[in-house]
Amino acid sequence: MGGILSSLNTSQTGLNAHQLMVDVTGNNIANASDEFYSRQRVIVSPEKPLYFQKYNLGRGVDIETIQRIHDEFTFSRYRKAASDAEFYDTEFDTLREASAFFPEVDGVGIYNDLENYFNAWKDVEKNPSDPSQKQVLAQNIQTLITNIKDTRRRLFDLQIKQSEELKVTIEEINSIAKQIAEINGKLAQMEDSRELKQANELRDRRDELEFNLSKLIGSNVFKDKLKSQARLNSDSADFDYGYTLNIAGGFNIVDGSIHHPLVIDNEDNQDGLYSVYFQGYDFKKVDITDKISGGKSGALLDLVSYGKNGGKIGKLQEYINDLDTFALGFIEATNSVYAQSATTELKSQVLTINSQDVLSDSVYNIKNGSFDVIVYDTKGNEILRKAVNIDGITTMEDVINYLNKNTDDNNDNNPLNDFDDYFRAYYDDEAKQFMILPKDSSMGLNVSIEDKGSNFVGAIGVNRLLYGNNAQNMELNTMYAKDPTLIRQHKAPVSGNFDIATMMLDLQYKDSEFFPTRSKKQEMTIPKYFQFVTGKVANDTNDVKILGDTKQSVLAAVKKEYLGISQVSIDEEMINLIKFQSGYAANAKVITTIDRMIDTLLTIKQ
Repeated sequence: MGGILSSLNTSQTGLNAHQLMVDVTGNNIANASDEFYSRQRVIVSPEKPLYFQKYNLGRGVDIETIQRIHDEFTFSRYRKAASDAEFYDTEFDTLREASAFFPEVDGVGIYNDLENYFNAWKDVEKNPSDPSQKQVLAQNIQTLITNIKDTRRRLFDLQIKQSEELKVTIEEINSIAKQIAEINGKLAQMEDSRELKQANELRDRRDELEFNLSKLIGSNVFKDKLKSQARLNSDSADFDYGYTLNIAGGFNIVDGSIHHPLVIDNEDNQDGLYSVYFQGYDFKKVDITDKISGGKSGALLDLVSYGKNGGKIGKLQEYINDLDTFALGFIEATNSVYAQSATTELKSQVLTINSQDVLSDSVYNIKNGSFDVIVYDTKGNEILRKAVNIDGITTMEDVINYLNKNTDDNNDNNPLNDFDDYFRAYYDDEAKQFMILPKDSSMGLNVSIEDKGSNFVGAIGVNRLLYGNNAQNMELNTMYAKDPTLIRQHKAPVSGNFDIATMMLDLQYKDSEFFPTRSKKQEMTIPKYFQFVTGKVANDTNDVKILGDTKQSVLAAVKKEYLGISQVSIDEEMINLIKFQSGYAANAKVITTIDRMIDTLLTIKQ
């Protein structure tokens, strides 16, 4: 029942409560510079009163718990905004570096090298008999090839570097996820929702880890049965029972106190590019490379993915592919023109097809169309022309058989002056080389091939000026690299003929065919297609920069909202400190008063 000692206890509870409030306020002020520290408040309620017949007597204040002010929904938006901003920051930094590989300004870059290359053919056209012009031409070809190969190598090196950074990032993700799982285990031991006992510092630490993880990889956190803290703050929600953190559209890397690590390896890629796998309870690996999005790792994969098993192709791989497509189109267009330069025999590069393989289904860009085989006499006069058609079922064997077939190529009913009387075509499955050789070299006849839409000679490289089929392996024919004066500028082998030089020069104005994929054809001039390649890099960089600026603005707005709820305000804490100090002093005054009352009682008794 009530009494003077009960009154003393009432004030003692007030004294203890306000002392705790001062302690919590001091802790808030001490951690004010920590972004992920959530300000805390002491939750109190009136003690259960003493019940009398005519009234109820309060017995002071009951300290329920210390709670942090945290809104999980706002924090979730903050994590997402940070993940998006990190994605575009990572992409922009890499694309800005890639764009520096294409310095297409006056006097510098591959585009300038292309101009010098065509200008060299122009000089050969003007002075076909001057061997020094061919030496300049060979030098310009070598410079162009060197810069194309160097640009591709730098793109590839950047791709490898970012893939290695992906490996480091995945390892950091595993480390953070493991720490989150360990904290979840500690929270299960330390917290009691029935008594509102909450491990605030551990939850703040987990929030920080979640935030850092979201910057590294796009993730979703699911917390079951969130409780509102409207009593503490109208914008606050915290305290959960279950916890899962998943990535890549549903793969749980943290399930309560259990961590499922990600695995990264490059065993299945000859270039050493990494793929990412999820390893679950059964320890089986699931490839999630194409499913990861958001954060730094999502950006890195968006840059370096190489299209494994028909999957996503990253931007850097796209640029490498585009440069390869440009190089192949340039090589085939150049060789197709150069094959029209008559010589005593024709030979292709070593091929990978068998004689009975359908040409249009092969790895070479051979299309339905035709080509003409032309024979010149010793004076450079065209003496016959034999047309060969290629359709959807034509094989190399069909081409050889038709070339060697006795047909009236001159339409003069003379069976002794046709192609098969002067030359013979060869192809066998061991040498895998298309050849046209003279039957009697003493006759001094020359032969060439003029393509009519089939791309046969350009695709298989008949009497090539350029070797290779991509930006990595393109080369000037070693014969011409050693002796540039052997480069042929003529179509017909007569003095003063410079038709090939003219046709090469026209390639800068005439559309050539480029095949990004086998089923997709793009027709542009050679300089225009290169501008298309460089334009894609520049446009991607600019687009990512614009989106990145937008995401940074969103991040700043959401961060301000989040900090407005959870961050410590020094001004507010100082006001609270004064208020709690006054409360403590008031309760102490009450205790002093009761002490005097007790002295009075004791004096009366004496």
